[in-house]
Amino acid sequence: MLQGLFRVGHCKDADEVFNEMRANKLIPDECTYRIILEGLCNNNQVEKALSLFYLIGDNNLNSNIIVYNIVIDGAIKSGKFDIARNLFNELIVKGLTPDIWTYNTMIGGFCWEGVMGEAKDLFIEMEKRGCSPNDVTYRILLQGFLKNQQHDNIEMLLLEMEGKGFSLDASTVSMLLDHIKARSLDASLLKLIGKLVPKEGVDAPCCFTV
Repeated sequence: MLQGLFRVGHCKDADEVFNEMRANKLIPDECTYRIILEGLCNNNQVEKALSLFYLIGDNNLNSNIIVYNIVIDGAIKSGKFDIARNLFNELIVKGLTPDIWTYNTMIGGFCWEGVMGEAKDLFIEMEKRGCSPNDVTYRILLQGFLKNQQHDNIEMLLLEMEGKGFSLDASTVSMLLDHIKARSLDASLLKLIGKLVPKEGVDAPCCFTV
C-alpha cells in the first residue's frame, strides 16, 4: 500500500498510514522502512526522510548499506552534499562496506560540487577497498571533468575504459565531441573515442568533422 501511495505522489496518505502503524505499535521492518525512505526522497521530501532516518537511530534498520544508499542519494539530489558526506563517513565508521551504487553516487556528488580532486581520490579508494569501478563510474567521472573544464585525466580514463572493455554512452560522446570542437580536447582522441562507441545506437565519432 505504501509503495503505491508514494508512486502516485500521495505522500500525505502514506504518512497517515505510517503514523497509524506507529500508533498501533507496529514497528516497520526493513522492507517497509526502505519503501518509506525511498518514497519520501523520490517525492522531494528529503528532510522528512532524513528526520525518519535519524529518528530510527542506530539500530539494525540503519545498519544496511541499501538504506544508506537511499538517504545519501536523496541528500545529494536535494543539494545537501555535506549531509551525504557525513552519512558516507558514518557508514564507514560503522563497518559497513560501500557498494558500487554508494561510490557512484558519492563520486557524482563530488563532480556536481566541482571538487574533482576528491572525486578522483574516492575513485582510487574504491579500488583499494575491493570495489571495481564500472562503466557508469567512468562516465560520471568523464562528465564531471568535462563540466568542470579539467581535461588532464580524460585520455587516461578513456584508455582505462578501453582496457576494461567498457563503452561510452551517447551523452558522454556528445560532451567529448563538443570539447574537441571547442579545441579544449585534442582531436587525436577521436580514434580512441571511436573504439568506445557501441556499434549500435551512436554514430561513430570519426564521421564528425572537427
